[in-house]
Amino acid sequence: SADHWLGTDTTGRDVWARILYGGRVSLSVGLVAVTISTLIGILIGGLAGYAGGWVDMLLMRFTDMVMTFPSLVIIITVAAVLGPSIYNTMLVIGILTWTGTARLVRGQFLSLREQQFVLAARSMGVEPRAIMLRHLLPNVLSSLTVAATFGMASAILQEASLSFLGLGVQAPTPSWGNMLRDAQTLSILEGMPWLWLAPGIMIALAVLSINFIGDGLRDAIDPRSLH
Repeated sequence: SADHWLGTDTTGRDVWARILYGGRVSLSVGLVAVTISTLIGILIGGLAGYAGGWVDMLLMRFTDMVMTFPSLVIIITVAAVLGPSIYNTMLVIGILTWTGTARLVRGQFLSLREQQFVLAARSMGVEPRAIMLRHLLPNVLSSLTVAATFGMASAILQEASLSFLGLGVQAPTPSWGNMLRDAQTLSILEGMPWLWLAPGIMIALAVLSINFIGDGLRDAIDPRSLH
């Protein structure tokens, strides 16, 4: 109706309002989680790529070990142990999804550290930390942006999965995942499709839009495309 654009749920709550509020929750989880994972990945990957030698070997073997863990199973286990909440969801997803970023940064740093501008900075006595932050990291931002956007899309999907299983955002706070969980009974699936269609479509649109934004940002900030 005009009062309830997407109808109401079984308790009379407006689905449109819950979709909007749940979008804020889901996007916040994705943004915070990908920020945590990106910072960890930059730190570990940057140190491994710039230092090389035994530091690189130690950090990359640790990264390989973390990559062997089934991330979703670990996230579900940790969320069950710590208790389901939005903050635990952000933290757990962020801590367990940094490995791809670390390997990306490490590979970029390995190729860039032998470039002439880095050698010139070393010969002038620039500190390694300054070289990493001022000379190497800006050249990795375009790749990091794409990785972060894909990571945010993945974090939104993982939050939706956890909330669907009852281990993420808890009621009465809405998120797209727990809205799908509330709509999984057969009577709702058959007789009230607006309760599961709306959050499902919003998850798909959010992931697709974030991927498009990542592609645009990559083209905008890639140093090789600037003239």
